[in-house]
Amino acid sequence: MIAATIRGPSIAEAAAQVESARRAGADLVEIRLDLLERPDIGPLLEKKPLPVIATLRPAWEGGGWKGNEDDRIAILREAARGGADWVDVEFRAYKDFDRGRAQLLLSFHDPEKTPPDLGSLSRKMAGLEPDLLKIAVLARGTADVLAGVRAQRELDRPGAVIPMGDWGEPARILTARLGGWISYAAAEAGGETAPGQLTVAELIHDYRVTSIDDATDVYAVFGNPVAHSQSPRLFNRVFQALGHNARYVKVRLDPAGILREAMEVLGLRGGSVTIPHKVAALPFVEEPDERVKAIGAVNTVVLRGGRLHGHNTDLPGAIESIQAAATRKWKHGAYGMRALVIGAGGVARAVASGLKGEGARVTISNRTFDRARTLGQELGCDYLPMDRLIEARAQIVANATSASMAGGSSPFPKALWKPDMVAFDVVYTPRRTPFLEEARAAGAEVADGVEMFLRQAVHQLNHYIGRGIPTEVLKEFDKTL
Repeated sequence: MIAATIRGPSIAEAAAQVESARRAGADLVEIRLDLLERPDIGPLLEKKPLPVIATLRPAWEGGGWKGNEDDRIAILREAARGGADWVDVEFRAYKDFDRGRAQLLLSFHDPEKTPPDLGSLSRKMAGLEPDLLKIAVLARGTADVLAGVRAQRELDRPGAVIPMGDWGEPARILTARLGGWISYAAAEAGGETAPGQLTVAELIHDYRVTSIDDATDVYAVFGNPVAHSQSPRLFNRVFQALGHNARYVKVRLDPAGILREAMEVLGLRGGSVTIPHKVAALPFVEEPDERVKAIGAVNTVVLRGGRLHGHNTDLPGAIESIQAAATRKWKHGAYGMRALVIGAGGVARAVASGLKGEGARVTISNRTFDRARTLGQELGCDYLPMDRLIEARAQIVANATSASMAGGSSPFPKALWKPDMVAFDVVYTPRRTPFLEEARAAGAEVADGVEMFLRQAVHQLNHYIGRGIPTEVLKEFDKTL
């Protein structure tokens, strides 16, 4: 069940939000009386198009009501008499009162943390025999999300344990699959009433949560940060186009060692591993393929036969992109060319290893020189500090860092670009990075991170379900980035 949160602040705005929620496909609405200019639910109940939860959240539990408890209960009582289907009463201030035909939603909120024993809390709340039970707590890490999911699965009555914040996004999307009865969502973008809330449209249209069932295969992108990732948008489109019963979500993961546990608790079959875990996650992969062993980094994991298999699709995605650009510049592509790889993380390992395999002469540089030297020695490449990049005499320059992301500057000196060079950037958000724009301005050939992202995704899908991505889907998605 998807409950759209309604926050007004005026009655007219609240009514419009209710109608918007109905059109988007919500099952019911939560009227946040504490966020309205006047806590009068009467006008919203007269011709309600959806069942209504009446909530008057006090300030001491993260809400907007600052009045006394007697007045608060009186307003909830009037809401029940006026036709509300549920009234939300906080467990920490529970007081029985005449609710008429309205059902009791017993709630607990902690906007600052996840309490240590959610199971004990839920059992105490269940002892009051509510019709619906809700626990919403702030998740401050992956472990908090998993604790919430475990507690939800142990509920002995309808309800939900909601990990708030961006850490908890996958639990909101997979609520029903994970044993929850209700998922809260904003009626419209900008109308969120809790951190990490998605909109009704995102849940229903982007993630198609109403058709997620026990047979749905769920994959994820694992990283920290992960909010920028386009993998869910792409793969959810692909799954829908193929008629494959699967979904893709974002899992903010930390530390890397909790990867396998997160997959098991959330019921995931596999996914993408992104920054900063491509190297750190490797010790927890039971079946790394030969490419992963050679590179020392993993970016794709799949559970098969009870064991976690690891693959690296960064390498073919990056090298196919670089070779396409290099072949436009030189008939022989990257073979025999001097290549500079900036970065020393998991994707830099893949790019450097791939370029070396294509016959390029590779030099590695990094902001922390010791890491560049270590990686260079491991892969048999040259290495240079960042203040001596001119010595690489590079013909191909690959930025394998996140330096160009979110408005960052280029890690390569603008004055060193020449027309007879190739530039490649792994960053795809934004697509036109300062690194690539400076290369273009000098007349260099470029390959962007979107091209790599799409090429490696084709390989990933083959690991997931044994087939590639339809060309028309790739072309349409490419236009959106």
